[in-house]
Amino acid sequence: MQNGMTLLGQLDALTLVLVGLAAFATALFHSVAGFAGALLLSVCLAPLIGLRAVVPVVALAMIISNINRIALFRNQIDWKAYKAIMVTGLPGIIVGAVVYLYLPLKAIAIVMGCFLLLSIPLRRILKKRNYSVGYRGLSMVAIVYGLISGTVFGGGMILGPFLLGAGIVGQSLVGLVAALGLTLNITKTIVFGAGSLLDTEMISLGIVVGLCTIPGGILGKWIVKNTDVAVHTIVVEAMMFAGGCYFLYQGF
Repeated sequence: MQNGMTLLGQLDALTLVLVGLAAFATALFHSVAGFAGALLLSVCLAPLIGLRAVVPVVALAMIISNINRIALFRNQIDWKAYKAIMVTGLPGIIVGAVVYLYLPLKAIAIVMGCFLLLSIPLRRILKKRNYSVGYRGLSMVAIVYGLISGTVFGGGMILGPFLLGAGIVGQSLVGLVAALGLTLNITKTIVFGAGSLLDTEMISLGIVVGLCTIPGGILGKWIVKNTDVAVHTIVVEAMMFAGGCYFLYQGF
């Protein structure tokens, strides 16, 4: 279903089960890793619901997912860091989301594919650098984060090394990224709604997907809290690479 107008009622039982499993699994990864949940979910859902639908549906689903994770990690969130990032990041999010509205389908696929493939070496390069940043540094990085996050998923990965450099780790990291993600996806949903990209069936599907992320978030918190987990980076990067190739294939 590649026309981007997939309706909830048109999905067969098997596709709905796969959508639910993708939402659960990526929410679990998201709560453990702190990043890449929406990115991985978009990779998994694109073949099932179409490229045009995937961004608005995932944005709506992530509102529910992030509310759940904020509730789970509410006592660990660094709200000063949140404010520092959103002051400069929010305008970029709005601009990026508006740009998305006017991108043709093939351009969307190419942009998402390139970003997925480039983010893998970018993450590794940034991880090797020991950044020591304060709230002002986070505000500067947030300008780029906002522009990228407004257009594609996965922009939060750019913040990763800088958040670690600011001493935000573990449950604090997961909680902060959830708060940022909530603001990000509410903003994108408002822009998409105003631009008539979201219709009733996309909203329904987004809610269903969002509800399926809740059990994954709860299990993810248990893993983060009770287990010394090294994030399965190779698995995440393999999925990102596969998704990037898929999007580029669709684009070209």
